[in-house]
Amino acid sequence: MLKPQYNINSHNSTETNYQGGLLPQRNQAGSFYFETSCRSNLSNFFLSSENRRVLKKTDTFSCSTTPIKNFNYTPEIQKTIATWIRSLGWDFPISSVKTIFQHHIFNLIYTWTTIDGSIAAYSVCYFSPPSSGSVQISHIAYVFYDPQYSHSYLPIRLVLQVIIDSHQQGLNFCYLGRFSPPDQGFYKRTLPGFEYFHQGNWQKYNHCS
Repeated sequence: MLKPQYNINSHNSTETNYQGGLLPQRNQAGSFYFETSCRSNLSNFFLSSENRRVLKKTDTFSCSTTPIKNFNYTPEIQKTIATWIRSLGWDFPISSVKTIFQHHIFNLIYTWTTIDGSIAAYSVCYFSPPSSGSVQISHIAYVFYDPQYSHSYLPIRLVLQVIIDSHQQGLNFCYLGRFSPPDQGFYKRTLPGFEYFHQGNWQKYNHCS
């Protein structure tokens, strides 16, 4: 298993860092870490029957997007997310939650609601600004959801929706975070155009030795 490397400072563009297998560190903007990263290559976008089943199973949820600079990160939202994290048993300090919502590179929030309007989840994302150059990317960096949906299809839908939206916007890649099977992100291998960073190159999962 690849040993993670933390507190990497890079003067390259954000897009170049992602392409080199780096991921942004949650506790400090400008710092990256290196572990096995994965992404959706949107030139190979195709919704499988499994992807379509996820969409169908979650069609009672709806989402809206808000630029992070316009997102009102209230004490009530922080309290809700902190309660979700405790119930899910995640190791995620609330100080880091505040950082990624307010003081990081991420620039778009997805808010997911149930059919009765209750908040079900938040996704914290990065989308390339138009001035970023020839390669345009997105990254669904962090998701927080109501624990009652932890064994449903909703957590996968949060990721799949960002991939779909990124494809519709004509982006090149949608980065999906860590991939360290069988424990971390193994479900991601079924997502459209899946690739992971292995031995200095991006490759399809079925190329793994």
